Amino acid sequence: MSKPPLKIEDIRVEIDRVDNTLLELIAERMELAAAVRRAKSGVRVWRPSREESHVRDLAAATKDTPPELVSRIWAELMSASLALQGLMTLHVALEGDALEVWTLVRDRFGAAIPIISYPTASSALAAAHADPEGVAIVPAPGGMNNWWMALGEKGAMPDMHILAGLPRTGDDSWPKAVAVATADIQPSGKDATLLICGVDTKIPNAAMRAQAGNSQLLTVDGFLEQAPKGAKIIGVLPNPIGRK
Repeated sequence: MSKPPLKIEDIRVEIDRVDNTLLELIAERMELAAAVRRAKSGVRVWRPSREESHVRDLAAATKDTPPELVSRIWAELMSASLALQGLMTLHVALEGDALEVWTLVRDRFGAAIPIISYPTASSALAAAHADPEGVAIVPAPGGMNNWWMALGEKGAMPDMHILAGLPRTGDDSWPKAVAVATADIQPSGKDATLLICGVDTKIPNAAMRAQAGNSQLLTVDGFLEQAPKGAKIIGVLPNPIGRK
């Protein structure tokens, strides 16, 4: 015999119970984030590879919840945690559609991390490069965007790396914007490695993403520990969550 359907009043009681439990768990998580801050002496606050792999695992474990929702929820939780842990700042280039840029940043990084906006990618990169915990959000390489040349061996910022794509979810193989910082390049488990090299350099199984002058930007599926001859690794892009 099937159970009678729950009354709407009983359902609302259960929703309230779940909401209260969620708030208690969030408070517990924030306490743990504060403990991380105390234990992280001398360690960079933002660890994009760990964050990406964690959100990917969470999305895979909750099959009935859309990956976009999982990503946005954890963006806000991580944003609040990172704001507690240190002086991380987002330096955002408002090139192109400013509303779209703000939406991408909010969906990926939440609302708690301080943001400074700039009119160009070069100014956002320069500010992030001078900021020990700074992260630049700039348009993805391609077309007329040639800021990525600054990350090459002879560029002005060879110690900066492309470390994340925006949006974090979806089916697109190339992001609309990227996050750039001086943090180390680490694998997330499902990545594409970004290489800069001369236009005459041939690298097997590489896809060209941008070209400027005598330089080209390539991607190779997987995480490369060492750059092929004639190329330099300038970053890694975790595969979008939910990409088929």
